[in-house]
Amino acid sequence: MRPVDKGYKGCKIPEELYYDLEYHVWARIDGSIVTIGATDPAQAYAGEIIYIKIKDKGTKIERGGILATVESAKYMGPMRSPVSGTVVEVNQEVASNPALINQDAYGNWVVQLEAEKIEEELKLLTPGNEALEKYRSIIDEWGIECREE
Repeated sequence: MRPVDKGYKGCKIPEELYYDLEYHVWARIDGSIVTIGATDPAQAYAGEIIYIKIKDKGTKIERGGILATVESAKYMGPMRSPVSGTVVEVNQEVASNPALINQDAYGNWVVQLEAEKIEEELKLLTPGNEALEKYRSIIDEWGIECREE
């Protein structure tokens, strides 16, 4: 059974994930493998995502480095990595149809990395149970609402 997703103004912030509040990406940690995607507030702010260019498998990326380039109705720019590592998997469905991120930001991850400094860098991320409170003010500041499922 999946944990209940807590949220605010329709934006979901699942508690089992970690969040980078500067880059607005989420991370699911499974040993040294980190699955990364855009947060629900980030996709709502960006609007419909029409293009994404994701780094290739084997690419080494430092924390803050560019995982993908995203283009939407209201945003064009980088999706940055919350951790350092090597790309081990690219979500080809998202690469072919980037609007999937708008439909389900947490079900449609972008990349998986083999993390290099997970113990050290995990301390820089915000656990889901703390992220909701911080995202409330971000959502209000951005003036957004996410769609209800």
